[in-house]
Amino acid sequence: MSVRALEGSKFGAVISGVDPDNITADDKTQIWDTYRKRHGLICFTFDQLLKSHEELHQLTAIFGKNEFAPGRINGIGKKAVGGESGISIVEQVAAIRARGDDPYMAYIGNVDPTTEATRPVDTKFFGEWEWHTDMSYIKTPPTFSLLHARQIPDKGGDTGFCNMVMAAAKLPQALRKRVMNLRLKHDSTYSSSGILRPGMSPPASPIEAQGQYHPILRQVPSTGEEALFLGRRTNGYIEDLALEESEALLDELWLHATQPQFCYRHHWQAGQVVIWDNRMMMHMRYPMDESKARFMWRTQTKGEAVMANPVPSIEL
Repeated sequence: MSVRALEGSKFGAVISGVDPDNITADDKTQIWDTYRKRHGLICFTFDQLLKSHEELHQLTAIFGKNEFAPGRINGIGKKAVGGESGISIVEQVAAIRARGDDPYMAYIGNVDPTTEATRPVDTKFFGEWEWHTDMSYIKTPPTFSLLHARQIPDKGGDTGFCNMVMAAAKLPQALRKRVMNLRLKHDSTYSSSGILRPGMSPPASPIEAQGQYHPILRQVPSTGEEALFLGRRTNGYIEDLALEESEALLDELWLHATQPQFCYRHHWQAGQVVIWDNRMMMHMRYPMDESKARFMWRTQTKGEAVMANPVPSIEL
């Protein structure tokens, strides 16, 4: 195994030489050490595409227990519709497996996951996806997310990462005092691409939007650090504030958090697997050509309760 810093970034690392079918205890120790030193962003490089879902699941298991893919199981990025409210998780999993599908694997792109041929998708797929944290609109968001690049356009479709630990460490003290004990609602109405989620209706205002409240400043238990936790800007609302006050404060937080010094833009290569800690990172996707193909496998790990009352930030 070899480790090097991500070029052009103040955080993140590139790891090569890992065999997903033979991950040793020493490998895991070195990977976790890299995770802590490089603030929760790792790019695994391979000479070829992963051969099977199981290889990605084995990489995922380094970081935690596999979680069901979003949109597959009711309550995990999916709203129960029709007569689904009484269907157990076991029954839902059995139905997914009966279709020959993997309940822990999500497919992201304009490509059919079986044939890997391009297919029509909503045109918003090709535009810019907003900064977000995966599934922060539920009570217990997933901790780690992994993307495996299967097909990549020659231009466009890059992924941006924003380090929320670094942003919290540089938060002006006056702004820190204003948000220390506040909670932010993370909207569930829209996806990060701007598409209305199934079963949702546009809210009259962010105050009425559906979603989950989380503390604006949170702990990262695995490192003891403090991080901003903003989720996504669309329909964000700070609890108990007048809408105008909430909007102004959120604008100030987002302006601070997304400064270039906290951000990195990743240009993908087919075969890579990028993993990040959602407690420490936001991410977004840049636009791409509608005539091109982009296809990813995605997995995630089970999350934990979002913890407030963070420890003092570490100067970076």
